[in-house]
Amino acid sequence: MTTHGLIARRRLVVQVGLNRISAADNRAQNHKAFELIVHPEYSVNSIRHDVALIVLETDITYTDYIQPVCLWNRDDDLNAIVGTWGTVVGFGIDETDEVSDTLREASIPVVNHITCIESNRELFGSQLTSNMFCAGNRDGIGACNGDSGGGLFFNYSDTWFIRGVVSFTKPRQYGNYCGTNEYTVFTDVAKYLSWIEQQMGGKDGQSIATGIANGHKIGLLPMSTCGPNPYASREELSKPVLLGYPWVGLVECTAKETFEKRIVCEATLISDLSSVLMGEYDINSPKDCLNVDGQMVCSPPVQTLRIESVIAHTGFNRPIRFADDIALIRLRDRADTSWSNVKPICLPVTSELRSLKPTHVTLTTWELLTGGNLLERTLRETIDTTECEKLLRDNFLIARLTARQICIKPHLNSDCKLSLSGAPLQVVQKVQGESRYVLYGVASVGPNNCTDPIPDIYTNIASYVDWILENIQE
Repeated sequence: MTTHGLIARRRLVVQVGLNRISAADNRAQNHKAFELIVHPEYSVNSIRHDVALIVLETDITYTDYIQPVCLWNRDDDLNAIVGTWGTVVGFGIDETDEVSDTLREASIPVVNHITCIESNRELFGSQLTSNMFCAGNRDGIGACNGDSGGGLFFNYSDTWFIRGVVSFTKPRQYGNYCGTNEYTVFTDVAKYLSWIEQQMGGKDGQSIATGIANGHKIGLLPMSTCGPNPYASREELSKPVLLGYPWVGLVECTAKETFEKRIVCEATLISDLSSVLMGEYDINSPKDCLNVDGQMVCSPPVQTLRIESVIAHTGFNRPIRFADDIALIRLRDRADTSWSNVKPICLPVTSELRSLKPTHVTLTTWELLTGGNLLERTLRETIDTTECEKLLRDNFLIARLTARQICIKPHLNSDCKLSLSGAPLQVVQKVQGESRYVLYGVASVGPNNCTDPIPDIYTNIASYVDWILENIQE
């Protein structure tokens, strides 16, 4: 909760297409909240104007199980719906006073204000306004704890409309559980249509999310030049890379005992990090050229860029599912991107790129233990949450993923190469009409050896774009 009594945006994830809480469902989608828009006249000390909008970081993909509901566009006169039955849906407290594991629905009738107030003058007489209405049958069936914010829907000519949003009801005499033998008060959506429309209109007619995603902050990122790969494609798995991924850097750190630089910085302190090598592809070779298919291919020298600071995500907590396993490195000097082997990769900053759920990805990593080459592993397959969590449970690891992680299918064969922490997950996408590489993940946790049937877990970059942009300086 914030100091204003509202849910903190960073703690809020919207799940759509879900009909059971305890079981992962590949039909469901998780979307992080980009912004919460609370009605300006709402106060935590009052129940009036109890309505808010959630702007999502990513676009919802419509399926047979995920569809939009229509906003009420009929007469806003309450008398038009008094006596009609609507449907309320949610995961609230059930008849055993437990949170329902499955999505449930109830049909309840709308009553007029006089009937509602007379049922409980002390409560409803002081709180009910013209922007609310009451519904229920006072028979133990209705909205309850956990259903707050859920909709009351009406079907007209096979089209569903939302007219109400669950606001409050009278609690039982003992405890804070709702009293299902009382009427439930709903915020009347029909009275807030103009306010909703105002919030949904962004700059130049764009949606809020799109307007922000294409705003001035994106100007910090070189969308016109990011992600090109002009080099020949390599179809062979685990072949050494030469210039093909010019955005991959190698972090150096300093050994405190000898004050000598070393390359392997696994499990070191942030304060030990010293520099980043850009344009490197073989740390053990003094040559600037490689023999590729009988031809000598050369690269420019390597850029060694000193580290100024490291910005770790404040939510990172390794024992808890490796959540928020991401950090930024700020360099003292800018990388020279005029070199052919030093280029930026694109970030999924637009709503279209953020909404992508890649099925096949390109991974790169350093083979530091056996030769120091930068390697690629092409077209690794992503797997859905259900399959991934089963593999994790079967191998006694974390049982649940967060909405901010991507799962990669285990790679159990002779070509296996383990990813080092922070290794990139890349997908070729259309950016400004051209095919570019877009960064969708960084390696977080994975198997210890090539016979371990554990999937690779990557931090989902699309979920952290706003955090990245907030921490980028001009």
